[in-house]
Amino acid sequence: MTVPPPIVKAFLVCDYVIHEQGTNKKSCIGIFHRIHAREFPCRHGQLAIYANITDASGEYEFRLTLVDLTDGKEIGKGTTPPLRIPDKLSTAELSFQLQNIVFPNPGKYDFVLYANGEPVARKEVLIVGPKAGGRPPGGAPEA
Repeated sequence: MTVPPPIVKAFLVCDYVIHEQGTNKKSCIGIFHRIHAREFPCRHGQLAIYANITDASGEYEFRLTLVDLTDGKEIGKGTTPPLRIPDKLSTAELSFQLQNIVFPNPGKYDFVLYANGEPVARKEVLIVGPKAGGRPPGGAPEA
C-alpha cells in the first residue's frame, strides 16, 4: 500500500535544535540562510535542520541531501530510521545534526528532504566569501 506524501510545514536551517526533556518541545536556535566563509574550501563546524511534518500516515524513511547548485553534485546526505506516523492529523518533527560540512566553493547550496524517495522540501543556503576590506554583517554565521 502506498503512503501519502507528507506536507512539510516548516523546514529550517539553524545552529542547533534543542529537544526539551519532559515536554518534548523543540527550539531552533540561530536560524540562518547565509554563511560567510573566510576561505574555500570552507568547513562549517555544526548546523542543524528542522522539519515539521503533517498530513502523513504510515511508515516513512526520510533522507536529507546537500547539493551544490553550481554543478548539481551531492556533497552530503543522511537518513532516518523508519518512522511510523499514526494518522494524517498527527504532526511529526525531525531534526538532523550535521557536523564539519565542507563547502568547496562560494555559491548556492540546497538542502533537500525526501520522504520514501520523493522530494518534499528544499531550503537554499548561500555561501559567500570574504569581500575586499569587508567583514560579514553582525549575526551572520561565519565558518
